Amino acid sequence: MQAAGFVAHCPYELGDRIAVAYIGGKAVLNYPAGVEDATITDIITAHSLKNGTVTFLYELNGEEKLELIRWEDMQEEEY
Repeated sequence: MQAAGFVAHCPYELGDRIAVAYIGGKAVLNYPAGVEDATITDIITAHSLKNGTVTFLYELNGEEKLELIRWEDMQEEEY
């Protein structure tokens, strides 16, 4: 078995309140309209050894675990 370690900075903490819109299975930040207030109730960290990346998933309001994506980044993905 290979040991792995990582250092990552999460921009949010448990209990933080954020405004999100739910689009395509993602929670979108900075969306221009139709947002809901949500509370971060858990933070899940996924570390990929192959890609060397760290991804955060957020449980919102004690329900679904979703990726948070900025509206600006979502627009870039579509084009």
